[in-house]
Amino acid sequence: MPHFAIRIGCDEVKEFHPRFFDLLGLNSSNVKLIGSETVFAKEVIVPTEGFSHSPLYNYWNLMSLRSHIETRLGPTIHLDTNKTTVLVIVRDASRRGDGHVYDQRFMKELSAGLPNHDVTPFRSSDTALMTCLDCQVRAFMAADVIIGSHGAGLSNILFARSGGTVLERIVSTGDSGIYAEL
Repeated sequence: MPHFAIRIGCDEVKEFHPRFFDLLGLNSSNVKLIGSETVFAKEVIVPTEGFSHSPLYNYWNLMSLRSHIETRLGPTIHLDTNKTTVLVIVRDASRRGDGHVYDQRFMKELSAGLPNHDVTPFRSSDTALMTCLDCQVRAFMAADVIIGSHGAGLSNILFARSGGTVLERIVSTGDSGIYAEL
C-alpha cells in the first residue's frame, strides 16, 4: 500500500509527477499516481477547486509548497554579486512559441543595453534543463528579473525571489492575469 495516492486526470503528464515528488523530497516509490481506478492508500490527494487556473484558490498550498522546496534546496548563491540576473523565458519548443520574439538579436541587444546584468535564456528546447526540476527552480530563485510571454512558462515565478521583477508579455486580449497573482 502506498503512503500517498494522488489522483491526476491527465495521462500525458504522468512522467513529470515522479520528478516533481523528488523535488519535494518525497520518495516517489511511496507515491502512486492514479487516474480513475480504485486504490487503497493512507491518504489520497485530489487537487482543489476543480483544477482552477487561479493560484489564489490554492494560495496556502502554493506557499507551503514554495517554502518546503526553498528549505530543501537551500539558499541560492549568486556567482557574481555585482551583476543583476535577468532570466528570459524562451518558449522555442512550444505550441505558443516565442523564439521569434526572444531571438539572438533580442538577447544581444538586451545584454548590450544592460551591461551590468547577466542576461540568461531559459529555453524550453533545453532538454537537460526541462528534465531537471531542481535546475528550473534554482534558475528562478536566482533571478532578479524574469521576462517572458504569458503562458505556463511563467508558472515557476512561484519560486522567484521576494522583491524580484517580472515582465510578462501579454500575447492576446484573452490572456488572464493569473501570473500576477503569484
